[in-house]
Amino acid sequence: AAVWTGFGIALLGTLAAAVWAFAVAGKGMWWVANLGALCLFCGALFGGWRSGTAEPLNGAYIAVLYFSAVTVAIFGGEFLRILPDPLPGLPRGDSTFYFVWPLEQLVAATLGSVLGGWLAARRAR
Repeated sequence: AAVWTGFGIALLGTLAAAVWAFAVAGKGMWWVANLGALCLFCGALFGGWRSGTAEPLNGAYIAVLYFSAVTVAIFGGEFLRILPDPLPGLPRGDSTFYFVWPLEQLVAATLGSVLGGWLAARRAR
């Protein structure tokens, strides 16, 4: 339950960040990715706190679910021609984003889960 709750927090936060970045502020994809990583950290922090253990695997599960959902959304949007090519803020042929972005997610979710579990264990003492 903690993993699914953390995943939901991360996904809803990223959706709000994407709406803000694209519709309101006119920012690019890196803004969405970085704000999404922050939302992922917060979701994993809550998941770790709720589980009560500083288990990095919980954060990795959240990161895998998150990456899968966002990747399906991006590639689905590309396939349906809803999203522009290239994505806003990314130059054509830029593979750096697709290399750095998943690593950023994994680090954010793992650290968030460990910190959340550590805070819950510390609070219980």
